[in-house]
Amino acid sequence: MQIDDVKLQQQYKACMKRIPMRVIFALKMPAAAFTGLRIDAVSSEQTVVSVPGGWRTQNPFGTMYWAVQGMAAELSTGIVPTCISRSMSMKLRMFVVGTEARFGKKAYGRCNFTCTDTHKVAEAIEESLTSGESVNCDLTATGTDSSDETVSEWVFKWNFLATEKDK
Repeated sequence: MQIDDVKLQQQYKACMKRIPMRVIFALKMPAAAFTGLRIDAVSSEQTVVSVPGGWRTQNPFGTMYWAVQGMAAELSTGIVPTCISRSMSMKLRMFVVGTEARFGKKAYGRCNFTCTDTHKVAEAIEESLTSGESVNCDLTATGTDSSDETVSEWVFKWNFLATEKDK
């Protein structure tokens, strides 16, 4: 694959720097900045994104709004593909083409959204590189509360297409 492993590790480390990420969130993802989304872990094995409870993220019933959970879950599935796209010599087009969610219990307080399907990303991108076609890849993010109980589970269907960079 045309992924530079050194650049990929640098991208993972860059995602863990809180102040630069807050600036990026403020400029590119203002809703994430407002709600207090935070990247807690990123690697080729798993990603963890957390979001605090409180007035910025609650619905009228005092629990965490489902859209805030979805934003954190999507980010947890999208970090690795973003890092890979910035570390490869090819251009990578990526976007979400579908989503599904299941809610287990009311979400209160800080919730963590963990994606352990990150190995599927490299496989899908490799398949796209080989075939020249776009490839769909389902990535799951599980949201847990402070007592480690599942509050929601999200499946995002990402579409990847690797192409030559424009010259």
